Amino acid sequence: MHSLACVHMETSGGGTAPHHFVCPISLQPMQDPVTAPTGISYDRRAIERWLADGHATCPVTGRPLALTDLTPNHTLRRLILSWDPASTTGAPAAAPSSDHDDPGLDSIVAKVMSPGSCPGDDVLREAAAAAALSGAARMCMVRAGVLRRVLGLFASCCKKGSRAVAMPTLEACLALVGALDVYADDMRPLVRENHDLVNALTHVLVALENGNCAGGSVAARVSAVRLLDSVTEAADAALLDRLRPELFRAVTAVLRDRTVMPPSATRAALRALINACGSGKNRALIAEAGAAQEAIELELASWPSSPGGSSRRVTELVMALLARLCACAEGRAAVAAHPAGLAMVAKRVLRVSAAADACAVRVLASVCGRAASPEVVREMARVGAVGKLCCVLQADCDPGVKETARVVLRMHSGVWCGSPCVSAYLLSRYL
Repeated sequence: MHSLACVHMETSGGGTAPHHFVCPISLQPMQDPVTAPTGISYDRRAIERWLADGHATCPVTGRPLALTDLTPNHTLRRLILSWDPASTTGAPAAAPSSDHDDPGLDSIVAKVMSPGSCPGDDVLREAAAAAALSGAARMCMVRAGVLRRVLGLFASCCKKGSRAVAMPTLEACLALVGALDVYADDMRPLVRENHDLVNALTHVLVALENGNCAGGSVAARVSAVRLLDSVTEAADAALLDRLRPELFRAVTAVLRDRTVMPPSATRAALRALINACGSGKNRALIAEAGAAQEAIELELASWPSSPGGSSRRVTELVMALLARLCACAEGRAAVAAHPAGLAMVAKRVLRVSAAADACAVRVLASVCGRAASPEVVREMARVGAVGKLCCVLQADCDPGVKETARVVLRMHSGVWCGSPCVSAYLLSRYL
């Protein structure tokens, strides 16, 4: 077996962690355990970085693995918390933790948390540098309330309403939040208590997109969209309903500017849009912002590179976004209107992963539903989508995915049986 599986225990603080509490990748007790279909549990941060680095397999078993295959292991997380409450960044304390021997870190935290004045940009950047170097420093800062403090500072800077956003301060805040690298569970209570945060992110992303931030950089835009990804993941339905159209236009612009934005920002933008799609109102706004067209263009630009690694992850996110957008009429119309939309979706079926297949078939089924125009039905045959749906019925796919494909094929079989682009024998054989 892979050497990663040979770890039996690791120390955290003064105790020894049972081997099943230890992540096979980081070799540290897990903070946010997730479980793969293989039965192996990993720390979420570690396995997400593993997959983001281009791997497409389970590190222990070597079997195919995608990010969408992972499920939170809440039982294991509770067990780890009961064994060592300090192994999580969950509840901030009123003062820095004393489980380290770095007086310099205590000094940094004290400066950030000073109640008398707002910390300067240099202090925030110093704290970000310390957090980036040490996981223990990150946990100490979050327990001391640094995350709450810096998010409040970020929101207050934007609430002042000045036309010229104080970009150095906002960049320093974003850099520190990014260095703290917290989970959605840690963000959730802070997001609930700080509704101004979404307005602040909207303000910053729109200003950066329009070039209205003096000194604003690509790095600030990247940090802002990553923070938005975390915020939308942690947000409840009421907060998601507060998202404004200009925010979706600014996030869609991140997809459009893919040549200057790093892949991590593109993926964060896709995830933020997917998270926001939980609201029906948002789906229509996202479609109207042009996100479906930009997602299709992004996918076309990322191939014909290898379908593994980062391209595979982008494909899964693009298909997930399109599937959610196609739950509304505006999204279906956007996919059907793109000259390569249906062809691209059909091309990806059975080529990437089970998660991508399920979403791609949902897109085809939504666009080619009962209300589909005759032009769309004929295009499905021309671009090979009908043949791909027949292949889904032959492949080792999820039964629900197969049934969706069969319903679509039966719905328009009368038209497709007479098309020169479709084998009548193949169509009739699997219906």
